[in-house]
Amino acid sequence: MKSMIDWARSRNLHTIVDEIYALSTHYDFGHGFESVLRTLKNDLGNDIHHIWALSKDFGSSGFRVGTLYTQNMRLLASVANLNIFSCVAHPMQMMLAEIFFDDNFIYPYLHEARTKIRCSYELCTKKLDDMVIPYVPAKAGIFVYADFSSLLPEQTPEGEARFAKLVLDSGRLIMTPGQAQHDRKPGMFRICYCFVTPDVLQIAMERLDKIVGKIRRWHWDNLNSESLNGIIT
Repeated sequence: MKSMIDWARSRNLHTIVDEIYALSTHYDFGHGFESVLRTLKNDLGNDIHHIWALSKDFGSSGFRVGTLYTQNMRLLASVANLNIFSCVAHPMQMMLAEIFFDDNFIYPYLHEARTKIRCSYELCTKKLDDMVIPYVPAKAGIFVYADFSSLLPEQTPEGEARFAKLVLDSGRLIMTPGQAQHDRKPGMFRICYCFVTPDVLQIAMERLDKIVGKIRRWHWDNLNSESLNGIIT
């Protein structure tokens, strides 16, 4: 983080640090994450800006509450003017203040959330290991970035789209393709393992396993309604 900030500052650029998954680590300690606020010892200057929201760590997208922490007075003055049209309602502010000051709730909640995140991550990655599908190991967040490039009919964005359609049509599964995230390598997919319960995730990964097995067995030229039968049971 420090090297990226130094790079930006050498080019007279501002740095916006989005820590929306800051509390969604897989463990309470030893995860290696450090907030930019601690890295810079809360000395952000005028060019470092920290943003966070409740939508991920607290599963509260519907609250529509986010935060901007900056020491740039001109930016704060500008945001204060805009905030007239998008401020958080007073009842919501009062409720959140009570939650954030309630240590007896916050710490057990975060521990339980991290435990569940880790269990779902391990369920997902174990199945990927069984399928011999490479992925980027994670210590936080709710996604696994996996490499399905070896299964594509061709190493092109069109091949990636064809694989995604097969997974959707045959398994009723949705994975975010790398092309949607500007990845140059076809076949990279993002799997969200916290969107559903572990039981549903287990079913989804079993279906994915069947699809992978059928592609390897039959190859793309021989995939049809008969060879794809049995994925959804």
